[in-house]
Amino acid sequence: MRKILSRRTLLRGSGGVLIGLPFLEEMRPRSARAADAGPPMRLITMFFGLGIAHEESIKKFSGPLEPYKPLESKMAFFTNLECKHAHDYGSGEPHFKVGDVTFVGDPQRVEYEASGPSLEQIVKKQLHPDGVPTLLGSKSIGMWFRTGSVSQYTRHWNMDGSPGERPERRPTRIFEQFFGGLMPSTPSGMEDPAAVAERHMRRSVLDSVIAEYKHYTGDASPLGADSKAKLSVHLDNIRNVEMRLAPVDAAVMDAVGQENKNCMPPTGVKDPGTNVNYELSQGGAGGSAPIIEWEDFAAAFQLQGELMALALRCDVVRFGSMLFVGSGDHVGFRGTYSALGGSVNFSQDLPGTSPHDYYFHNNKWDKCRLHAHLCNSNLASALLAMDDPNFLESNGKTLLDNTLVVLGTDYGGGGTTTGHNPDGIFHAIVGGNGHFKPGWYDKVYNIIDLYDTALKPYQLSSGMGQGRHKTYRHTPIEISELLA
Repeated sequence: MRKILSRRTLLRGSGGVLIGLPFLEEMRPRSARAADAGPPMRLITMFFGLGIAHEESIKKFSGPLEPYKPLESKMAFFTNLECKHAHDYGSGEPHFKVGDVTFVGDPQRVEYEASGPSLEQIVKKQLHPDGVPTLLGSKSIGMWFRTGSVSQYTRHWNMDGSPGERPERRPTRIFEQFFGGLMPSTPSGMEDPAAVAERHMRRSVLDSVIAEYKHYTGDASPLGADSKAKLSVHLDNIRNVEMRLAPVDAAVMDAVGQENKNCMPPTGVKDPGTNVNYELSQGGAGGSAPIIEWEDFAAAFQLQGELMALALRCDVVRFGSMLFVGSGDHVGFRGTYSALGGSVNFSQDLPGTSPHDYYFHNNKWDKCRLHAHLCNSNLASALLAMDDPNFLESNGKTLLDNTLVVLGTDYGGGGTTTGHNPDGIFHAIVGGNGHFKPGWYDKVYNIIDLYDTALKPYQLSSGMGQGRHKTYRHTPIEISELLA
């Protein structure tokens, strides 16, 4: 009789390294009366700044939402949401007022402080009041740069409305937090620190768990053939991500078949982009727009998306937020971006400014639509990483199918309307455990209506609109046509 593995079984190696496993058939309980061993409830929010014009979003896949075409059967698109209350009750710059409302619902309590927690924190607290049984309770990651206001880049708000952690930009740090261990210090005078760093560059985190890997894939393994194959693919995926973080000779990075008892997790490895200053807060073009090749920016975010998918699949984390450009998008992109039969030359247009200043505020809506396409193409890449059919979960569905993703932006202004328009805002519900009907919804709803409805199938309450703000009230309207 095969051994029943714990859902929290990990490969454990030297240096405190832990590698999470995907859900395997052997993790199912023997008794049908045992607790449900199916995938856990997960919730991720995804955001991009500067919005998308309502007249562009209703073009469906003929406009900036074209990147989501492969996921059409798994997405519910909302193209006409409104949140006037952000402007009516909020304070500070327009983008920041709306930033405090996105995924929170109610208007600011005060400037730079939300009226309550964001969606993923609401669910985390209600489902796990004593803490999430994972390595990390939640994680915020994404590409952003300006730090003039926490409302510009924060989409994780704590239970008391205070801002949560800043999104982590460096893929290498994200990898180490999800899958790595601590780098042991080198005693003074024992070894050249540069040599230590070089050795870390050339070793895979998988080297340290090689003994356990051999056990679980060998003749004495408690796993069946299908689970052995699934484990091999899973670890190959981790190694492929590592090689993109530290591109060295593949033979050196080959963890399987090369046991190294002194291996330590990689540190100091190279992040995507040869000229990206990940530590930059602001500066560069116009004093507030760091200069970055858009390809480098996108490559880093796409790798972040793959890392988030890996972490969710390994049950390292269950709740989080992802950000592709903050509210206002004060980034001085460089290069030419082409889509939808047109192109935009960032290098030519933005020598001393950003898309926020030159496109959005100068009513260059033809270029704003390409900016929105760039944002959505990168968010779509993160969703596709979660929808990988090579990693079906215990119920035969993909990670994306078994995860609730709430994707949104801040403004619906643009085209023939004025910017900073709190009407016609785009959001989407993705995946959601089969609770939602895919399709297009252009009826006007308050943004709170969508957030509240998204939680109802899970028997959870958002608490939005019912007094979290000292004066604002809104009784949520159930979007019944969304519910399956």
